[in-house]
Amino acid sequence: MSKVEIDFSYLNNAIRDDEIVRSKGKKKINLEEEKKIEMLRKDVQILAENKIPLDIKGNQPNSLLFQIDNAQHLKELLEAMEKNNTFKGILEIRSNKFTDNLGLKLAKIISNNSLRQLIISNPDKPFSDRVACIIGDALENNTSLEQFLCYLDVGEISPVHLIKFLTNPRSHLRVFGHLKITKKLFETFSEYLNKGSKLSVLNFYYKPLDEVNLLYKKEIEQDVLDKLSNKIQTDSYILDVNVIPNPENYQKDINEKLTKDINEIIETLKFSANIVRNKQKAILDTDKKFLEHNKFIDNILEKIDREEGKSGQNYIVSVRTYLDRVIGESLNQALYALEVQRERSPGKEELFTANGSIKFISQYLLDHKQ
Repeated sequence: MSKVEIDFSYLNNAIRDDEIVRSKGKKKINLEEEKKIEMLRKDVQILAENKIPLDIKGNQPNSLLFQIDNAQHLKELLEAMEKNNTFKGILEIRSNKFTDNLGLKLAKIISNNSLRQLIISNPDKPFSDRVACIIGDALENNTSLEQFLCYLDVGEISPVHLIKFLTNPRSHLRVFGHLKITKKLFETFSEYLNKGSKLSVLNFYYKPLDEVNLLYKKEIEQDVLDKLSNKIQTDSYILDVNVIPNPENYQKDINEKLTKDINEIIETLKFSANIVRNKQKAILDTDKKFLEHNKFIDNILEKIDREEGKSGQNYIVSVRTYLDRVIGESLNQALYALEVQRERSPGKEELFTANGSIKFISQYLLDHKQ
């Protein structure tokens, strides 16, 4: 019986070809990573020299976004931004390598008082209560930031530090968060919220599996939530409140009651913010109607003035000038009185509607005919 020989050389060749392809793929990935690291280091060097790295078109960008997976590279970037006060745009850093020590560097960057927006994506490692205090102290004196987003593990000490910026009339901060929900935080917001602040969006987060939570220890009683809700409605310009779980991919069925409890808080705060939003919309609608009426009256007065000019009749002042002096001044006083009344009585919904505003102004004019 003859021996049958099978040639496996083609299999060996195929395996060898596959290894070559995979090797090339790894080299390609490594080259791309090396290129990214090289570009990052170049940008960091430019920022450290208090300059702005240019985009691919050779222009100075309005925003800088960094995705960093290396702790040393992240440290170098933050140290460069500590020295830089030339870039005044939007800085966004995404990384899972943040530590409390790097959080202290963030506070120094905020103290530079140059950035318009600072967005830190650190949901896996929120900064501690101690670091939140220092960041809050930096925010209190900052007059450039319009948006600051960063995960902060708020405790008992940091709320007052974090929220003191509300008392600074020169602060421009409009969007703020993400702050861990605590009773102390809600109480402090209730104390410091005021219409002198420009804050319009608040962002909170919570940890679904944290034993020190809102449900088990009844950390936030209903009266605490009601107080903050009322404060948002009557003494703030907050238009939206966002509350998210951290991490985001948690399982809702792990604790349905906790999820329900959190959702009730979300709905209460969002309802309060919605009232503020509707009031502002009503004011804009009312102002728009007054503007339309004024344009209509202006057109009529201009037509009268033109006709009088054509006729050549002698008159001391034109109809338009007379009405401006008499009715215009009275109307301005009525509008001012309306604005004062809105400030004093924010709960009177009719003052924020078109019909209610017109009724108030009409009554004011009747009561002040002299």
